[in-house]
Amino acid sequence: MTSETWLGEKTTFAPDEAFPDGLMTVTEGYAVLKVGTFAEGTVEFDIKPLAYADTGILLHRRDADTAEFVYLRANPDCPAANDCVQYAPITNGRMQWNAYSRYQHGAPVVATGWNHLRIVIANGRLRLFVNHAPEPSLDVPRLQGLADRGGIAVKGPAIFANMVVRPDDTGSSAPSLVDVPQPGTVRHWLLGPVTPAPASGIPTPADIPSTDWQRFEAEPDGLANLARAIPKNDSPRRQIAWLKVEIDAVADGSRTIDLGFVPRAWLFLNGAQVYAGENFYYPANKRLTPAGRFGPENARVELPLHKGKNTLVLASDDAWRRPDGTFRPDHYGWAARIRFEQPARLTLR
Repeated sequence: MTSETWLGEKTTFAPDEAFPDGLMTVTEGYAVLKVGTFAEGTVEFDIKPLAYADTGILLHRRDADTAEFVYLRANPDCPAANDCVQYAPITNGRMQWNAYSRYQHGAPVVATGWNHLRIVIANGRLRLFVNHAPEPSLDVPRLQGLADRGGIAVKGPAIFANMVVRPDDTGSSAPSLVDVPQPGTVRHWLLGPVTPAPASGIPTPADIPSTDWQRFEAEPDGLANLARAIPKNDSPRRQIAWLKVEIDAVADGSRTIDLGFVPRAWLFLNGAQVYAGENFYYPANKRLTPAGRFGPENARVELPLHKGKNTLVLASDDAWRRPDGTFRPDHYGWAARIRFEQPARLTLR
């Protein structure tokens, strides 16, 4: 842990008799390993958090906009808290902590002392072991980032020590985890061209694109990851993303869907708006379960289908509501999922 090996703007290095390779303190931001790349194997290190923040390590890092982020939020309740350790991909500059709420968990983390983290990546799967526990605190069956190889960086405020990288050590074999979509989950979408948000910030049926729709596949569990599909937005103006699916029904009737989304969603069925909802982290009393993050059942919506072909369009923008109530383009998760609770006698295409 020396300046010859690491680069960081707010990073200091110090020898210590108890740590033969020295200590690296990152008071703010990141420190980047200057040499080498990493694809799979084992990375382990010791970390002493200096604040309640997202402190941890970035793997498969191409640049500030692309990485796999594994981090902890150290507090005395960590063993019981469901957000003590977390995994989030960083894609197109968006750190998707709120899109992957299932990849967070309690862990035996010491809030104000040293913690040993061991991360094992094999065949696209990531497992995180905390403080020599025999079972992983996090198990991610399929990494969601854009790169399968890249550099390493760490994020403070924290002190780091004893980092070891073993590219050939993929750990003991573990049973494969497979995402199996529930019946009625929309897996195959059409993705429309991204459009600037209207002056009101609210899309209408008149804003739905008429051309240039492209095939877009959701993840195996049905999550349509817009943050991964849409390039980074460097403009101060927010954007609208569009997803479309056609539903063939054998008869008229209302069908219930489970709708998951971050941060906002509007549904248009056969040219008419049937739902509008928000899932922002601020204000706290407006957060949808689970805690302002994506969930497969953030909302339930009734769709009045008619016999024959129906067209369902989902619009979502990249807005982020600050604590003061103002908006800016989102740098976090952007995703949606739809599942028909009773898909019998429906054809989705």
